[in-house]
Amino acid sequence: MRLRVLILALAVSPAAFSQEEPTLARRGDLGVRYWLSTGETKRSHNAQVLFPAAGNPQSVLLYENLDANVLELFGRQNFRNNLFLKGTLGVGRINRGSFDDQDFDAGQVLTDHTTSSVTGGSIGYGTLDLGRQWVLRDGAVTLGVFGGFTQWTEDMDAYGATDHMGTIGPISRNTLVISNKVVWQALRVGFAGEFVFGRRTRLALDLAVAPYAKVRNEDSHHLRGDLGQVPNIVLEGEGWGVQWDAELRHEIARRTELGIGVRYWHMEITEGSRELPNIPSFPDLPLVELYSTRFGVTLSLRRTW
Repeated sequence: MRLRVLILALAVSPAAFSQEEPTLARRGDLGVRYWLSTGETKRSHNAQVLFPAAGNPQSVLLYENLDANVLELFGRQNFRNNLFLKGTLGVGRINRGSFDDQDFDAGQVLTDHTTSSVTGGSIGYGTLDLGRQWVLRDGAVTLGVFGGFTQWTEDMDAYGATDHMGTIGPISRNTLVISNKVVWQALRVGFAGEFVFGRRTRLALDLAVAPYAKVRNEDSHHLRGDLGQVPNIVLEGEGWGVQWDAELRHEIARRTELGIGVRYWHMEITEGSRELPNIPSFPDLPLVELYSTRFGVTLSLRRTW
């Protein structure tokens, strides 16, 4: 037992690494990251142009508590002229959640309210950024700015319905009620920095603003034959967003780092419209709100050079 403890102590002690000081400035890295998160997507529209007695918003749809597991590949390459290129590619599964559907009359009087179960779905995203960095204090501080592009997609199914108002009656939990797919595409500008603490630990920040984002949200109401083939309601709009990451990294072996962090993403529209693609004569209705948010913790393993 004592021998095992001694071997473990040697394995994790600085003396077990190369006796050289760790290189603070990196030429690049490549790794894998796990993201455990929860999220939501909310949208609503104003139908008063057609139905003056409707509320504003008239219909509010909320997908919430969307717990997901994502596996992500990421990398970065620094160049001699202080430019760098970095990117991520992630895919994962939405495990569970709920779908809340509410309708309102004028004065925001609630007329219909149902809740369904989100039993699964998928999430996928990618980012690509080009930037310039400044290495300060012999590599102890690295500051950078970048610009790039991101795409973020979530796709999910909701089953059954609990009728809280008694207007339509319950729907079996085995019945597919609605599917939703939301795709955000956005430009990114931001700050990337690394700050070294001690010999083998560093804090990395990646703070991006999306000054321009566009979205396409597709609703497939599977029980609404009057709306035609799915997707039978499409929402499109333009807006903005933020994508923030903070990660604490520690060198567990020569040129190998383990990281733990937090991540927050949010995209929302500033204007948009709702249309029925199978009913061209139906006028587009203005969106009141459409946003997607996701927040969680990350765990990464990377190899640097």
